Amino acid sequence: MPQDGCAGIIEGMTLTHRWSRWPWLALVLGALLLGACRQEAAESPYSPIEREREGDPRSYLLGFSDVPPELTDEAYVRQFDFAAAYGEAILLQRPPAWADFLPGASVSDALRDEVLAAREAARARDLAVVVALDPFDPANRARLDALPPGYEGRSLADPDLLTAFTAEAEFIARNMRPDFLVLGSEINATYERNPEAYFAFLEAYRAAYDVVKRASPQTQVLVTFQYEELLGVVPELPPHAPRWELLDDLGLRLDLLGLTSYPSFAYPTARKVPPEYYLQLVEHTDRPVAFVGVGFSSGAHRSGVNASTEPEQRRFLQRLLEDALALQSPLLVWFAAHDLGFADTAPYDLLSSIGLRTADGEAKEAWSVWEEASRRPVDAEAAAALLAERDQEAEAERTAEEAAQTPTPAPTPADDDSEDDPDSEGDPDPEGDPHSEADDGEAGTGDGA
Repeated sequence: MPQDGCAGIIEGMTLTHRWSRWPWLALVLGALLLGACRQEAAESPYSPIEREREGDPRSYLLGFSDVPPELTDEAYVRQFDFAAAYGEAILLQRPPAWADFLPGASVSDALRDEVLAAREAARARDLAVVVALDPFDPANRARLDALPPGYEGRSLADPDLLTAFTAEAEFIARNMRPDFLVLGSEINATYERNPEAYFAFLEAYRAAYDVVKRASPQTQVLVTFQYEELLGVVPELPPHAPRWELLDDLGLRLDLLGLTSYPSFAYPTARKVPPEYYLQLVEHTDRPVAFVGVGFSSGAHRSGVNASTEPEQRRFLQRLLEDALALQSPLLVWFAAHDLGFADTAPYDLLSSIGLRTADGEAKEAWSVWEEASRRPVDAEAAAALLAERDQEAEAERTAEEAAQTPTPAPTPADDDSEDDPDSEGDPDPEGDPHSEADDGEAGTGDGA
């Protein structure tokens, strides 16, 4: 389990949307078979809700993870329905099923059924599928998660585990054809805790990337970075300069730059989050930025963590949507649509107000912002054109303001020859001198004599 504090929550955030482990096992709340949940979601009748499209275009798909507000089969099915009603994508995250893909092993019927059921549940609702195959233990990203007996303590440098990881990535690509496939979550946390395991992962990722692109060329393949830890601003962890150099470690084998981000664990209010918090990414990557799990608390919690309110959550969401448009992001997944009603014990109680609606379904202030955004048409080209138009208008306004602030030069006074010509000092104006013509005439007579 992560440590009892906000650093542990951020480090273990992906526990909350794992396919098979947390929260059902991590909270020891009983065995809820997610395979059965997915089968029920796939078979459950679904009546789509028509959304009237209105407002400015957006570049990004909106989505939620598949974590329901309560631990029941019915709530899990409703989570798929809710994601389809107010978004276009759903995030499914799981640890590797190592034993099914080790050399000489075969894929179990249970795993195959789970994968196919999740695929059909998403397809029935016209949802883009975001699958995160996360090899690391979210409670301690220095090590691999759920390793089979005999492999404890090993890294992806082990040939068998490397084979299993790449084989499962190919299996998911071929059988689910996901729109987005995350092959490693919050990998910078592994770098901070176990560099050797991190570099072994990089090699495994490169191999898995190539296999996935051959199996499903249209799938966007990526990893995620935990953004607060990347910046070095996680409370209870040693501060450090931003690790921007990590963004280049995968080179061209990175279709998108994925982020998980929960600023309310690092900043007391949305207004304390620096203005260029996300926009600064354009200076450090040329990859499109995908938000693969974002959240901001709407309430204060113990020990002063998340000193937030519903208006602050709303302000953060409004800004996040604008920043995602400015970055031309293709994907924005909010961690949980509803508050997690079952997260009432430490450290997961810190997640209890991360949703945009309460566990009972009551809308918070931020919900109207999300709902309005969900009605906007998804059109990346139109969104890019809108940004260009806004940039032109802003540039015209800046030019006009600069012109208005530039003082008009004072008119230059007429030249006075008497001041410029020292020979004329004290002389009367020739036109006013009655002798000037006579003198000129005498001079002319003398010249002619």
